[in-house]
Amino acid sequence: MDLEALLDEEYENRKKALEKAVQIAKREWENVRVSLALCGDIGEFSEKDFMIGTIEEDVIIREPLISPTKSISGYAPTFYPMYFVRNLLTMDEKFAEHGYKTTEALYVFIELAAKAVERLGLVGTFCMGFGAGYGNVRTGWIAEKGQPLEREIFFQMFFRERKRDYDWDFHWTSVRERLKQIFDKFRSWQNDSKLYHKEVKPKAIVKPMMV
Repeated sequence: MDLEALLDEEYENRKKALEKAVQIAKREWENVRVSLALCGDIGEFSEKDFMIGTIEEDVIIREPLISPTKSISGYAPTFYPMYFVRNLLTMDEKFAEHGYKTTEALYVFIELAAKAVERLGLVGTFCMGFGAGYGNVRTGWIAEKGQPLEREIFFQMFFRERKRDYDWDFHWTSVRERLKQIFDKFRSWQNDSKLYHKEVKPKAIVKPMMV
């Protein structure tokens, strides 16, 4: 097989993988959509929101030789588009054995939930904080994203007076109600900086003076 044929084959393989990843993303976006139904309608999945783009022009097909594995900001989406696609595919491969209890699923749901609540009116770090909390309660894993106290409050509110079982269903009424309460909490923080600092901002640690 000549070089041109090899390149064509590689392109087709990447194209098929990308198309599969998009289908997985659409499926899980609909699950997030169902779970957040009481918060509002997040609408249809859009590839452009995740910088996936069109097949012919997509950077994922022409993956750079050197790519950072994480964003610089602790509040930004965790992975660049090629990593989002990779996480979608790996999550799906592991699903039969592990369900959503994988690190790949964690980062997938961080991305999806953060974009979902952005459409519902949250902005900036509040989107990432909500996404990190959603990923945590969905998968059982923790990502170093957002404020730890935000994630802890999300966790405590979600599992309040219920077993800490991560195998919950997106359609459950109890899940929708809890997520609505949590979304309202994040929105109240966004609208009232004093409330946010009272409930979330870490208390200052006073170190004793050395004598």
